[in-house]
Amino acid sequence: MAMPAPAPISLLRFGAMTRTAPHRTSLAAAFVLVPSLVAAACTSDDPSTPETTAPAPSTTEVPARVVDDTLTIGLLLPTADPVLGQGLVSAATEAVTRVNAAGGVLGRDVRISIQDEGTSAVTAAAGIAALLDDDVDAVVGPSSSLIALSTLDDLVSAGVATCSPTASALALDDYPDEGLFFRTIPSDSLQAIAIADVAERTGVRNVAVVYVDDAYGRPFARAVEDALSEGSRSVDAVETFGFVRSDGALDALATRVADSGARVVIVLAASDDGTAVLEALSRTDFGSLTDIVVNDAFRNPAAQPLIQTLDPALRDLITGLAPQAQSNDDDRPFDPPGLFAAHAFDCVTLIALAVTLVRSDDPAQFASQIPALTTGGRVCDAFDGCAELLDDDRDINYNGPDGITELLQVGDPARARFDQFVFDETGRAVFVRPVVASSV
Repeated sequence: MAMPAPAPISLLRFGAMTRTAPHRTSLAAAFVLVPSLVAAACTSDDPSTPETTAPAPSTTEVPARVVDDTLTIGLLLPTADPVLGQGLVSAATEAVTRVNAAGGVLGRDVRISIQDEGTSAVTAAAGIAALLDDDVDAVVGPSSSLIALSTLDDLVSAGVATCSPTASALALDDYPDEGLFFRTIPSDSLQAIAIADVAERTGVRNVAVVYVDDAYGRPFARAVEDALSEGSRSVDAVETFGFVRSDGALDALATRVADSGARVVIVLAASDDGTAVLEALSRTDFGSLTDIVVNDAFRNPAAQPLIQTLDPALRDLITGLAPQAQSNDDDRPFDPPGLFAAHAFDCVTLIALAVTLVRSDDPAQFASQIPALTTGGRVCDAFDGCAELLDDDRDINYNGPDGITELLQVGDPARARFDQFVFDETGRAVFVRPVVASSV
Protein backbone atom coordinates (compact mmCIF):
# COMPACT_ATOMS: atom_id res chain seq x y z
CA MET A 1 0.00 0.00 0.00
CA ALA A 2 1.32 3.39 -0.93
CA MET A 3 2.04 5.80 1.86
CA PRO A 4 -0.02 9.02 1.88
CA ALA A 5 1.61 11.96 0.21
CA PRO A 6 3.01 14.57 2.61
CA ALA A 7 1.40 17.97 2.80
CA PRO A 8 2.97 20.56 0.54
CA ILE A 9 5.32 23.14 1.97
CA SER A 10 4.03 26.59 1.16
CA LEU A 11 6.81 29.03 0.41
CA LEU A 12 5.33 32.50 0.07
CA ARG A 13 7.73 35.28 -0.74
CA PHE A 14 6.55 38.85 -0.79
CA GLY A 15 7.85 41.01 -3.60
CA ALA A 16 10.57 38.64 -4.84
CA MET A 17 10.98 38.55 -8.59
CA THR A 18 7.74 40.40 -9.29
CA ARG A 19 7.78 41.89 -12.76
CA THR A 20 6.23 45.30 -13.04
CA ALA A 21 6.66 46.15 -16.69
CA PRO A 22 3.44 45.06 -18.41
CA HIS A 23 4.84 43.74 -21.66
CA ARG A 24 1.35 42.34 -22.01
CA THR A 25 0.61 40.92 -23.02
CA SER A 26 6.58 15.03 -3.89
CA LEU A 27 10.32 11.24 2.55
CA ALA A 28 7.02 9.51 1.25
CA ALA A 29 6.85 6.24 -0.66
CA ALA A 30 9.41 6.36 -3.45
CA PHE A 31 8.18 8.11 -6.55
CA VAL A 32 10.35 8.02 -9.66
CA LEU A 33 10.42 11.37 -11.39
CA VAL A 34 9.76 11.99 -15.03
CA PRO A 35 12.23 11.30 -17.83
CA SER A 36 14.72 13.66 -19.38
CA LEU A 37 12.70 14.56 -22.42
CA VAL A 38 10.15 16.09 -20.09
CA ALA A 39 12.78 18.32 -18.54
CA ALA A 40 13.92 19.16 -22.04
CA ALA A 41 10.59 20.85 -22.64
CA CYS A 42 11.51 23.25 -19.87
CA THR A 43 15.28 23.60 -20.17
CA SER A 44 17.84 22.35 -22.63
CA ASP A 45 20.76 19.97 -22.13
CA ASP A 46 22.04 20.76 -25.61
CA PRO A 47 25.51 22.33 -25.38
CA SER A 48 24.85 24.09 -28.63
CA THR A 49 21.84 25.90 -27.22
CA PRO A 50 21.64 29.35 -28.80
CA GLU A 51 21.54 32.56 -26.81
CA THR A 52 18.16 32.53 -25.10
CA THR A 53 17.54 36.23 -25.18
CA ALA A 54 14.21 37.66 -26.20
CA PRO A 55 14.13 39.56 -29.47
CA ALA A 56 13.86 43.32 -29.53
CA PRO A 57 10.31 44.64 -29.37
CA SER A 58 8.69 44.81 -32.76
CA THR A 59 7.15 48.00 -34.04
CA THR A 60 4.86 46.07 -36.37
CA GLU A 61 1.23 46.49 -35.43
CA VAL A 62 -0.72 43.33 -34.70
CA PRO A 63 -2.99 42.83 -37.70
CA ALA A 64 -6.76 42.90 -37.36
CA ARG A 65 -8.26 39.44 -37.48
CA VAL A 66 -11.44 38.15 -39.03
CA VAL A 67 -13.94 37.66 -36.21
CA ASP A 68 -16.36 34.87 -37.10
CA ASP A 69 -17.79 34.06 -33.63
CA THR A 70 -16.26 30.57 -33.78
CA LEU A 71 -13.34 29.97 -31.45
CA THR A 72 -10.71 27.90 -33.22
CA ILE A 73 -7.84 26.59 -31.07
CA GLY A 74 -4.71 25.17 -32.64
CA LEU A 75 -2.49 22.65 -30.89
CA LEU A 76 1.20 22.96 -31.71
CA LEU A 77 2.60 20.09 -29.67
CA PRO A 78 5.01 17.16 -30.23
CA THR A 79 2.27 14.77 -31.30
CA ALA A 80 4.70 11.92 -32.10
CA ASP A 81 6.17 11.97 -28.57
CA PRO A 82 4.42 9.18 -26.61
CA VAL A 83 5.66 10.40 -23.22
CA LEU A 84 5.05 14.14 -23.35
CA GLY A 85 3.19 15.12 -26.50
CA GLN A 86 0.36 12.62 -26.52
CA GLY A 87 -0.62 13.47 -22.93
CA LEU A 88 -0.66 17.19 -23.72
CA VAL A 89 -2.79 16.66 -26.83
CA SER A 90 -5.22 14.38 -24.98
CA ALA A 91 -5.64 16.87 -22.14
CA ALA A 92 -6.21 19.81 -24.47
CA THR A 93 -8.68 17.79 -26.55
CA GLU A 94 -10.51 16.74 -23.37
CA ALA A 95 -10.78 20.37 -22.35
CA VAL A 96 -12.36 21.25 -25.70
CA THR A 97 -14.79 18.33 -25.32
CA ARG A 98 -15.85 19.63 -21.90
CA VAL A 99 -16.28 23.16 -23.15
CA ASN A 100 -18.48 21.97 -26.00
CA ALA A 101 -20.49 19.70 -23.68
CA ALA A 102 -21.25 22.81 -21.64
CA GLY A 103 -22.59 24.65 -24.67
CA GLY A 104 -19.39 25.86 -26.27
CA VAL A 105 -18.61 29.55 -26.52
CA LEU A 106 -20.46 32.27 -28.34
CA GLY A 107 -23.23 29.74 -28.91
CA ARG A 108 -21.01 27.48 -31.03
CA ASP A 109 -18.72 24.51 -30.53
CA VAL A 110 -15.02 25.23 -30.23
CA ARG A 111 -13.05 24.02 -33.24
CA ILE A 112 -9.68 22.33 -32.79
CA SER A 113 -6.81 22.06 -35.26
CA ILE A 114 -3.73 19.93 -34.52
CA GLN A 115 -0.22 20.25 -35.92
CA ASP A 116 3.01 18.50 -34.93
CA GLU A 117 5.53 20.79 -33.27
CA GLY A 118 8.27 18.29 -34.08
CA THR A 119 11.71 18.73 -32.60
CA SER A 120 13.02 21.89 -34.20
CA ALA A 121 12.09 25.44 -35.06
CA VAL A 122 11.80 24.37 -38.70
CA THR A 123 9.15 21.72 -38.04
CA ALA A 124 7.35 24.04 -35.64
CA ALA A 125 7.31 26.87 -38.17
CA ALA A 126 5.67 24.57 -40.71
CA GLY A 127 3.06 23.65 -38.11
CA ILE A 128 2.42 27.31 -37.34
CA ALA A 129 1.95 28.11 -41.02
CA ALA A 130 -0.64 25.33 -41.30
CA LEU A 131 -2.48 26.58 -38.20
CA LEU A 132 -2.54 30.13 -39.52
CA ASP A 133 -3.94 28.84 -42.80
CA ASP A 134 -6.72 27.27 -40.72
CA ASP A 135 -7.50 30.69 -39.20
CA VAL A 136 -6.88 29.71 -35.59
CA ASP A 137 -7.62 32.31 -32.93
CA ALA A 138 -5.34 30.76 -30.31
CA VAL A 139 -2.57 28.19 -30.10
CA VAL A 140 -1.66 25.83 -27.26
CA GLY A 141 2.11 25.32 -27.54
CA PRO A 142 4.92 25.18 -28.37
CA SER A 143 6.13 22.79 -25.68
CA SER A 144 9.84 23.56 -26.08
CA SER A 145 11.35 26.75 -24.67
CA LEU A 146 13.88 26.95 -27.51
CA ILE A 147 11.22 26.48 -30.15
CA ALA A 148 9.02 29.07 -28.46
CA LEU A 149 11.85 31.61 -28.48
CA SER A 150 12.48 30.90 -32.16
CA THR A 151 8.92 30.89 -33.45
CA LEU A 152 6.72 32.90 -31.10
CA ASP A 153 7.15 36.01 -33.20
CA ASP A 154 5.33 34.28 -36.07
CA LEU A 155 2.26 33.86 -33.85
CA VAL A 156 2.46 37.33 -32.32
CA SER A 157 2.84 38.94 -35.74
CA ALA A 158 -0.29 37.10 -36.88
CA GLY A 159 -2.23 38.37 -33.87
CA VAL A 160 -2.83 34.89 -32.44
CA ALA A 161 -3.16 34.28 -28.69
CA THR A 162 -0.65 31.66 -27.54
CA CYS A 163 -0.39 29.56 -24.37
CA SER A 164 2.55 27.24 -23.66
CA PRO A 165 1.99 24.48 -21.07
CA THR A 166 5.68 23.56 -20.74
CA ALA A 167 8.07 26.25 -22.02
CA SER A 168 9.65 27.58 -18.80
CA ALA A 169 12.64 29.56 -20.12
CA LEU A 170 13.39 32.68 -18.14
CA ALA A 171 14.03 34.50 -21.41
CA LEU A 172 10.31 34.28 -22.15
CA ASP A 173 9.52 36.43 -19.10
CA ASP A 174 10.04 39.63 -21.04
CA TYR A 175 9.19 38.47 -24.53
CA PRO A 176 7.65 41.32 -26.58
CA ASP A 177 4.38 39.48 -27.07
CA GLU A 178 1.94 42.37 -27.55
CA GLY A 179 -0.20 40.88 -24.76
CA LEU A 180 -0.82 37.67 -26.71
CA PHE A 181 1.42 35.11 -24.94
CA PHE A 182 0.87 33.45 -21.58
CA ARG A 183 1.91 30.13 -20.03
CA THR A 184 0.65 27.78 -17.36
CA ILE A 185 4.01 26.25 -16.40
CA PRO A 186 6.07 28.32 -13.95
CA SER A 187 8.94 30.30 -15.39
CA ASP A 188 12.50 29.47 -14.34
CA SER A 189 12.35 32.78 -12.47
CA LEU A 190 9.75 31.21 -10.17
CA GLN A 191 11.87 28.05 -9.92
CA ALA A 192 14.67 30.36 -8.76
CA ILE A 193 12.45 31.53 -5.90
CA ALA A 194 11.60 27.90 -4.98
CA ILE A 195 15.32 27.02 -4.95
CA ALA A 196 16.12 30.04 -2.79
CA ASP A 197 13.30 29.11 -0.40
CA VAL A 198 14.59 25.55 0.01
CA ALA A 199 18.10 26.86 0.58
CA GLU A 200 16.84 29.29 3.21
CA ARG A 201 14.88 26.56 5.02
CA THR A 202 18.17 24.84 5.85
CA GLY A 203 18.84 27.68 8.28
CA VAL A 204 22.26 28.25 6.74
CA ARG A 205 23.39 31.85 6.37
CA ASN A 206 26.23 31.44 3.84
CA VAL A 207 25.31 30.19 0.37
CA ALA A 208 27.32 29.61 -2.80
CA VAL A 209 25.69 29.65 -6.24
CA VAL A 210 27.55 27.64 -8.90
CA TYR A 211 26.28 28.15 -12.42
CA VAL A 212 27.25 27.34 -15.97
CA ASP A 213 28.43 30.59 -17.52
CA ASP A 214 26.18 30.70 -20.56
CA ALA A 215 22.92 32.24 -21.71
CA TYR A 216 20.95 29.74 -19.60
CA GLY A 217 23.02 29.80 -16.43
CA ARG A 218 23.75 33.51 -16.07
CA PRO A 219 20.18 34.82 -15.84
CA PHE A 220 19.12 31.81 -13.74
CA ALA A 221 21.95 32.53 -11.27
CA ARG A 222 21.03 36.21 -11.13
CA ALA A 223 17.42 35.27 -10.37
CA VAL A 224 18.48 32.91 -7.56
CA GLU A 225 20.91 35.48 -6.16
CA ASP A 226 18.22 38.16 -6.23
CA ALA A 227 15.78 35.82 -4.46
CA LEU A 228 18.38 34.92 -1.82
CA SER A 229 19.17 38.58 -1.25
CA GLU A 230 15.53 39.59 -0.80
CA GLY A 231 15.20 41.62 2.39
CA SER A 232 13.09 39.25 4.47
CA ARG A 233 15.51 36.34 4.12
CA SER A 234 17.95 35.09 6.78
CA VAL A 235 20.77 34.49 4.27
CA ASP A 236 23.70 36.79 5.06
CA ALA A 237 26.20 36.05 2.28
CA VAL A 238 25.83 34.82 -1.28
CA GLU A 239 28.94 34.03 -3.32
CA THR A 240 28.66 33.15 -6.99
CA PHE A 241 30.91 30.89 -9.08
CA GLY A 242 30.48 30.81 -12.84
CA PHE A 243 32.19 28.05 -14.79
CA VAL A 244 32.94 26.91 -18.29
CA ARG A 245 33.59 23.20 -18.48
CA SER A 246 37.16 22.37 -19.50
CA ASP A 247 39.98 20.03 -18.47
CA GLY A 248 40.97 20.67 -14.86
CA ALA A 249 38.77 23.74 -14.50
CA LEU A 250 36.06 21.99 -12.51
CA ASP A 251 38.51 20.55 -9.96
CA ALA A 252 39.81 24.04 -9.29
CA LEU A 253 36.25 25.34 -9.09
CA ALA A 254 35.21 22.58 -6.66
CA THR A 255 38.19 23.35 -4.42
CA ARG A 256 37.28 27.03 -4.35
CA VAL A 257 33.67 26.24 -3.50
CA ALA A 258 34.65 23.74 -0.76
CA ASP A 259 37.06 26.31 0.71
CA SER A 260 34.60 29.20 0.49
CA GLY A 261 32.99 28.61 3.87
CA ALA A 262 29.55 28.18 2.30
CA ARG A 263 27.45 25.47 3.88
CA VAL A 264 24.78 25.39 1.15
CA VAL A 265 25.74 25.14 -2.50
CA ILE A 266 23.23 25.70 -5.28
CA VAL A 267 24.21 24.22 -8.65
CA LEU A 268 22.45 25.54 -11.77
CA ALA A 269 23.29 23.81 -15.03
CA ALA A 270 22.18 21.29 -17.60
CA SER A 271 22.56 17.71 -16.38
CA ASP A 272 25.88 16.97 -18.08
CA ASP A 273 27.68 20.09 -16.85
CA GLY A 274 25.95 19.93 -13.47
CA THR A 275 26.87 16.31 -12.74
CA ALA A 276 30.45 17.10 -13.74
CA VAL A 277 30.48 19.78 -11.01
CA LEU A 278 29.09 17.27 -8.50
CA GLU A 279 31.79 14.77 -9.51
CA ALA A 280 34.45 17.42 -8.92
CA LEU A 281 32.95 18.26 -5.51
CA SER A 282 32.95 14.54 -4.72
CA ARG A 283 36.73 14.56 -5.14
CA THR A 284 37.13 17.22 -2.43
CA ASP A 285 36.63 16.94 1.34
CA PHE A 286 33.36 18.89 0.86
CA GLY A 287 34.60 21.64 3.17
CA SER A 288 31.76 22.80 5.40
CA LEU A 289 28.98 21.77 3.00
CA THR A 290 25.78 20.52 4.60
CA ASP A 291 23.36 20.83 1.67
CA ILE A 292 23.46 20.93 -2.12
CA VAL A 293 20.42 22.21 -4.02
CA VAL A 294 20.10 21.54 -7.76
CA ASN A 295 17.71 22.56 -10.51
CA ASP A 296 15.28 20.50 -12.57
CA ALA A 297 17.72 19.32 -15.26
CA PHE A 298 19.46 17.01 -12.75
CA ARG A 299 16.55 14.57 -12.82
CA ASN A 300 17.51 13.64 -16.37
CA PRO A 301 17.84 9.82 -16.35
CA ALA A 302 21.03 10.22 -18.40
CA ALA A 303 22.61 11.65 -15.24
CA GLN A 304 21.71 8.59 -13.12
CA PRO A 305 24.93 6.59 -13.70
CA LEU A 306 27.06 9.60 -12.78
CA ILE A 307 24.99 10.42 -9.69
CA GLN A 308 25.34 6.76 -8.64
CA THR A 309 29.15 6.96 -8.68
CA LEU A 310 29.31 10.02 -6.39
CA ASP A 311 30.67 9.65 -2.88
CA PRO A 312 27.53 8.52 -0.96
CA ALA A 313 28.23 11.15 1.70
CA LEU A 314 28.00 13.86 -0.97
CA ARG A 315 25.03 12.33 -2.76
CA ASP A 316 23.07 12.35 0.50
CA LEU A 317 23.47 16.13 0.67
CA ILE A 318 21.67 16.74 -2.62
CA THR A 319 18.07 17.81 -3.08
CA GLY A 320 16.48 19.26 -6.20
CA LEU A 321 13.49 21.26 -7.38
CA ALA A 322 11.54 20.79 -10.60
CA PRO A 323 8.14 22.01 -11.84
CA GLN A 324 5.52 19.45 -10.89
CA ALA A 325 4.80 17.36 -13.97
CA GLN A 326 2.05 15.14 -12.60
CA SER A 327 -0.06 15.35 -9.46
CA ASN A 328 0.07 12.79 -6.66
CA ASP A 329 -3.11 14.14 -5.08
CA ASP A 330 -5.94 11.60 -5.33
CA ASP A 331 -8.40 14.13 -3.91
CA ARG A 332 -8.41 16.43 -6.89
CA PRO A 333 -11.77 16.36 -8.67
CA PHE A 334 -10.20 16.04 -12.10
CA ASP A 335 -6.56 15.64 -12.97
CA PRO A 336 -5.92 14.80 -16.64
CA PRO A 337 -3.42 11.97 -17.02
CA GLY A 338 -0.06 12.72 -18.58
CA LEU A 339 2.99 14.83 -17.91
CA PHE A 340 2.13 18.53 -17.61
CA ALA A 341 -1.34 17.59 -18.89
CA ALA A 342 -3.10 19.84 -16.37
CA HIS A 343 -1.21 22.81 -17.85
CA ALA A 344 -2.49 22.06 -21.36
CA PHE A 345 -6.02 21.60 -19.98
CA ASP A 346 -5.76 25.00 -18.29
CA CYS A 347 -4.58 26.70 -21.49
CA VAL A 348 -7.70 25.62 -23.38
CA THR A 349 -10.10 26.34 -20.54
CA LEU A 350 -8.72 29.83 -19.89
CA ILE A 351 -8.88 30.73 -23.57
CA ALA A 352 -12.51 29.58 -23.77
CA LEU A 353 -13.41 31.48 -20.59
CA ALA A 354 -11.78 34.67 -21.86
CA VAL A 355 -13.76 34.48 -25.08
CA THR A 356 -16.91 33.90 -23.03
CA LEU A 357 -16.10 36.97 -20.93
CA VAL A 358 -15.55 39.44 -23.78
CA ARG A 359 -18.05 37.78 -26.12
CA SER A 360 -15.58 37.85 -28.97
CA ASP A 361 -13.09 35.45 -30.54
CA ASP A 362 -10.78 38.36 -31.37
CA PRO A 363 -7.44 37.62 -29.60
CA ALA A 364 -6.77 41.36 -29.27
CA GLN A 365 -9.80 41.52 -27.00
CA PHE A 366 -9.75 38.24 -25.06
CA ALA A 367 -6.03 37.50 -24.52
CA SER A 368 -5.43 40.41 -22.14
CA GLN A 369 -8.33 39.27 -19.94
CA ILE A 370 -6.89 35.81 -19.20
CA PRO A 371 -4.80 36.63 -16.08
CA ALA A 372 -7.74 38.38 -14.38
CA LEU A 373 -9.78 35.17 -14.66
CA THR A 374 -7.40 33.45 -12.22
CA THR A 375 -7.56 35.79 -9.24
CA GLY A 376 -9.84 37.94 -7.14
CA GLY A 377 -13.25 36.48 -7.91
CA ARG A 378 -15.55 33.56 -7.12
CA VAL A 379 -13.55 30.30 -7.04
CA CYS A 380 -14.43 27.79 -9.75
CA ASP A 381 -12.52 24.82 -11.18
CA ALA A 382 -14.28 23.84 -14.41
CA PHE A 383 -15.48 25.59 -17.53
CA ASP A 384 -19.19 25.00 -17.01
CA GLY A 385 -19.32 26.46 -13.50
CA CYS A 386 -16.99 29.31 -14.38
CA ALA A 387 -18.96 30.18 -17.52
CA GLU A 388 -22.20 30.31 -15.55
CA LEU A 389 -20.65 32.84 -13.17
CA LEU A 390 -19.41 34.94 -16.09
CA ASP A 391 -22.87 34.86 -17.66
CA ASP A 392 -24.17 36.27 -14.36
CA ASP A 393 -21.59 39.08 -14.59
CA ARG A 394 -19.61 37.64 -11.67
CA ASP A 395 -15.82 37.85 -11.42
CA ILE A 396 -14.17 34.42 -11.26
CA ASN A 397 -11.04 32.84 -9.82
CA TYR A 398 -10.36 29.83 -12.03
CA ASN A 399 -8.23 27.30 -10.13
CA GLY A 400 -8.27 24.35 -12.54
CA PRO A 401 -7.09 20.79 -11.88
CA ASP A 402 -4.08 21.77 -9.77
CA GLY A 403 -6.14 24.00 -7.50
CA ILE A 404 -3.72 26.93 -7.47
CA THR A 405 -3.84 28.42 -10.96
CA GLU A 406 -2.98 32.09 -10.70
CA LEU A 407 -1.39 34.22 -13.37
CA LEU A 408 0.38 37.54 -13.12
CA GLN A 409 -0.84 40.31 -15.37
CA VAL A 410 2.17 39.60 -17.59
CA GLY A 411 0.81 36.11 -18.24
CA ASP A 412 3.10 33.88 -16.12
CA PRO A 413 2.10 31.83 -13.05
CA ALA A 414 2.36 33.80 -9.81
CA ARG A 415 2.58 30.56 -7.81
CA ALA A 416 3.14 26.92 -8.65
CA ARG A 417 3.87 23.48 -7.26
CA PHE A 418 7.35 22.02 -7.57
CA ASP A 419 8.59 18.48 -6.96
CA GLN A 420 11.35 18.30 -4.35
CA PHE A 421 13.52 15.26 -5.06
CA VAL A 422 16.59 13.44 -3.75
CA PHE A 423 18.76 10.68 -5.19
CA ASP A 424 18.84 7.08 -4.03
CA GLU A 425 21.92 4.82 -4.07
CA THR A 426 21.33 3.97 -7.72
CA GLY A 427 21.38 7.66 -8.70
CA ARG A 428 17.66 7.67 -9.44
CA ALA A 429 15.70 10.84 -8.68
CA VAL A 430 13.11 10.11 -5.98
CA PHE A 431 10.18 12.35 -5.09
CA VAL A 432 10.18 13.79 -1.58
CA ARG A 433 7.32 16.27 -1.32
CA PRO A 434 5.48 18.99 -3.21
CA VAL A 435 6.63 22.54 -2.62
CA VAL A 436 4.51 25.58 -3.40
CA ALA A 437 6.40 28.72 -4.35
CA SER A 438 5.01 32.18 -4.97
CA SER A 439 6.32 35.39 -6.48
CA VAL A 440 3.73 37.67 -4.86
